[in-house]
Amino acid sequence: MLQFQEGLFLGSLDPHVRSFWGYHGYVIRFLLLPAFGALLLTVSASAAQFPANRYDPLPKGELGGGLSRANACGSVVTSVGRATVGSALTLSGDLHAFYEDDSGLLDLGTFGGPNSEAMALSLRRDVVGWADSFDANGNVVPRAFSWHPSSGLTDLGDLGGARSWATGIDPYLRNICGHSENSNGDLRAFWIDFNTGTMRDCGDLGAGWSLAHATQVGMVVGESGTVSGLKHAFSWSVSGGMRDLGTLGGNTSVASAISINGYICGWSSNSNFDTHAVFFQSFPTTQVVDCGTLGGKISFGNSINNRAQIVGASELATGEWRAFLWDNATRTMVDLNDFIHPQSGWVLEFATHITDSGFISGSGTWNGQTTAFLLRPFSMSVVRGAGNTATFAASYLDPGQKVWFAGSLNLGSWTLPGFPGLTLGLANPQLVGSAITPGWGGPAIFTRGIPPSASGLTIHFQAGVPKRYLLSPIFT
Repeated sequence: MLQFQEGLFLGSLDPHVRSFWGYHGYVIRFLLLPAFGALLLTVSASAAQFPANRYDPLPKGELGGGLSRANACGSVVTSVGRATVGSALTLSGDLHAFYEDDSGLLDLGTFGGPNSEAMALSLRRDVVGWADSFDANGNVVPRAFSWHPSSGLTDLGDLGGARSWATGIDPYLRNICGHSENSNGDLRAFWIDFNTGTMRDCGDLGAGWSLAHATQVGMVVGESGTVSGLKHAFSWSVSGGMRDLGTLGGNTSVASAISINGYICGWSSNSNFDTHAVFFQSFPTTQVVDCGTLGGKISFGNSINNRAQIVGASELATGEWRAFLWDNATRTMVDLNDFIHPQSGWVLEFATHITDSGFISGSGTWNGQTTAFLLRPFSMSVVRGAGNTATFAASYLDPGQKVWFAGSLNLGSWTLPGFPGLTLGLANPQLVGSAITPGWGGPAIFTRGIPPSASGLTIHFQAGVPKRYLLSPIFT
């Protein structure tokens, strides 16, 4: 049986530890045994916890005008970690595309016109979107662009008309999709093979128009008019052409995103004329799965990752908008605001993109100002190591950040002194140890021995970064 002793080693702890665990005016029990680790052969997150992350909201895209919105985020193959793209107001009041990573923020500019917007990015820091130019008559016309730090803005062309927009890029193969006017003035979805640079018309579902929103591994998804005059979601491939993805029973649907393994999300109207976020399931059965709402009648699914997790925006019963996360494994929609600290100053309203590692971009209000955000996930894992050791790992954090690991025999509630509202889900928490994040993202790793006398005990663990008001989900 584990033995505890009041105030053990408090005098030897550095001031940061004493402050964190309430040395002033609080008596916290520390373990007598130096090996309070992951004591079971199998250690897992609580099955009831979804999502398995908590989030650190980071503001993005401030170009001087006081408003920004993010459309996508992702890893890039440089030392700058994750990047975010979107649009923001400049000091002159124009809307400009931005690219931001850990090395800084870049205004991507335009083709001479007033506005531009970045919609998606690849692993190689390619960005696609649209930027205003002027036609021969001096009219402002949007033009599809690609951008790279080494080459700047490049006009991607069109299908014969004056206007075009790039909306998606394959993060690995760098193929691009979007829509363009053709010579008849109709809007048509296009796909550009990166290797040849050829823009290909994807066709339509019978009404003469289509819009493309995302592309992966030779596939494009979007929306198109049908022969019966409706608007339906589609998927398109080089070999198979365009396929109608159906609806929830209503007249309209849109496919907004596709993952590399073929998961598709979007939104659809139902028989009650409400619009709901949907998962276009293809296996084991083909169906349009209703993701529901957060209490209102409307929700939109904007992005899906390879775990079949969807992010988007939903109405509350009050009519307010909130960013959501939906998971196909649990068929559950949650308000992302429930997974950031309430004192952060943020109201997350629209989520636009999610990566496989759980980074989420979007926009909301930060201290009352509309601002782009990148939600950086904070999670921990506990694994049994070689011999009688256990390893704690926490991700994702800035280099040099300290993570504290706590444990308890019982779940409960314990507020950290000096951090109002930051409450551990543990009863009588014990300090296990701490670790420093070695480089960008981490993980911060801490290893402890496991005494034979601890066999059979169930212990709960939680990690925290108090200065960022971050607590991980509980591992048991």
